[in-house]
Formats: sequence, C-alpha cells, structure tokens
Amino acid sequence: MRPYLTWMDRFEFVWRAAMPYGLMTLLFILNVISVPYPLSILFKAPFFLMAVYYWSIYRPALVPPWMVFLSGLLLDLLSGLPLGLNALLFVLCRWAAVDQRRYLTSQNFFIVWIGFAFLNVAYVLAQWFVFLLVYRHFYPFSEIGFSLALGTALFPAIYIFMHLSHKLLQPVS
Repeated sequence: MRPYLTWMDRFEFVWRAAMPYGLMTLLFILNVISVPYPLSILFKAPFFLMAVYYWSIYRPALVPPWMVFLSGLLLDLLSGLPLGLNALLFVLCRWAAVDQRRYLTSQNFFIVWIGFAFLNVAYVLAQWFVFLLVYRHFYPFSEIGFSLALGTALFPAIYIFMHLSHKLLQPVS
C-alpha cells in the first residue's frame, strides 16, 4: 500500500522536478538574447548547449531527443538562424554526451569540463561552416574565438547551478 502524500509533499515533489526545467528555460532565454561588448560585435555563449550536455550525462531522461530537437527549432526561429541548424546540432551533441556518459559520470569535474570544451568547439565550428555555406560569406575565426572562450569559461558557473538542481531531484532507482 502507498503511503498517503500530503499537499506539501506533492508540492515539494513538483517543485523538485521543475527545478531542472526552470534552469534549462533560463539558459534557453540567455541563449536567445544578445549581449553587445564594447566593439559592438555580438557574442553568445552556448548556454542551452551547456544544459543539454550536463543533463545528457547525468539525467538523459530529462532531455529526450525530441525535446532537444524542438528546443533547437525554437531557438532557430527566435534567433533568426537557419531553420534546423541548432535542432540538428543539439541532437548530435546530446547523442555524443550520452555516448560518453559512462565514462564521464565516473570522472572529476575537470574532465567533464574538457569534454564540454571539445563539444563547444565542434558546435561552434559546425555553426560557422553552415553559415559559410548558407550565406556564402567567410566569417573570420576571430569572431567565433570569443564565443568559444566565453562558453568554456562560463561552463563551471552554470555547472554549479545545474549540479545543485540535480541534487534536488529524487535519486535514480
């Protein structure tokens, strides 16, 4: 027989389950907005990629491929990027992270960070190459270098928040 759950128990369960999705939504919004720096060139850190990477390693059920694909399509629509670009890249990044899941879950943070750095480079270079094909304009590597450095540098801070929300979830049985 199941024990009776009070209203507060149910609220706590829903709140704990909603935390990772709330954080992913915040990272998605940060991915959509642009931040100008003094030279007025826009850069974006791949915030949502950080969430896809983290949850694909530690709780892949939270980011099923269809959700990652739809999020990528929505990001493309809101950002004005070629439709399907982020959808495809997010699904491929999720697949790569899930494929290395057994290895990465047994490693320390530094190895997980290096894994994200490699994935970030692949993600940004793939975007750069698609822009080259679609817009037929060669964008200098210096413009994407700052995004690569920013994404890699911000990952530890974002990781802390995702790790805290991961601790709020019920243990995997």
